[in-house]
Amino acid sequence: MNIQSLMQQAQKMQKRMAALEAEFKTETFTTEAGGGAVKVTMTGDMKITNIEFSKDLLSDDPEMLTDLFTAAVNQSIETVRKEKENRLSKLVGNKINGFPGLF
Repeated sequence: MNIQSLMQQAQKMQKRMAALEAEFKTETFTTEAGGGAVKVTMTGDMKITNIEFSKDLLSDDPEMLTDLFTAAVNQSIETVRKEKENRLSKLVGNKINGFPGLF
């Protein structure tokens, strides 16, 4: 394999990764905390678009609300991060195995 061929493959991979990144940003992910008491919807570029609280939670315990809200947001961030890493790993295949968290 020559250097020119490697460069062409790298450019193709870069274009596919850019397309995947653009597509990923348009997707939404919803996660729950407290058995559905708090739901957070977040885009692929980690912008929160919606937060839902159960009616019972709003009237009961403000401290619990804060804890569940924090847990739900953190879970959303982790869900989006893992999904992005999974998709990028599929795109580049075995080339990044051994480099967890690269993306």
